[in-house]
Amino acid sequence: MEDEEEEMGEKQKVEMAKWFLLNSPPGEIQYVAKDVRSVLMDEHIYSMATAEAFPIHNKSHMISLEMPNQSGQVIVTEFSELDGTHYLDPRTAQVATVNHVKQVCTAVRPAADDELASIYVEEYRYVE
Repeated sequence: MEDEEEEMGEKQKVEMAKWFLLNSPPGEIQYVAKDVRSVLMDEHIYSMATAEAFPIHNKSHMISLEMPNQSGQVIVTEFSELDGTHYLDPRTAQVATVNHVKQVCTAVRPAADDELASIYVEEYRYVE
């Protein structure tokens, strides 16, 4: 019998790349992504893996990103997430647009009334 190497399917390659990205140490995901890209040698699979893994990694590690208008930082968490790329900074009442793969805040806009916490919640907020 001859040993035949089986080629991994696209889905398996994406899952493997995601595993490496999601298990990268805090603050090291960009270095791991660079290595994964060179191992895969397939830009399509790399972009699919990073598009899925980076948002999960960023939220689980609660990264903070500087806002473009220098008004502070926004914390990327599941609790501040409005949708896949928009995050609320309740301190400044602004919504930041986040590019997860580049780990940068690309735009800021004022938060709409329905995006802010209700007055009932604000009564219990601790302010120094």
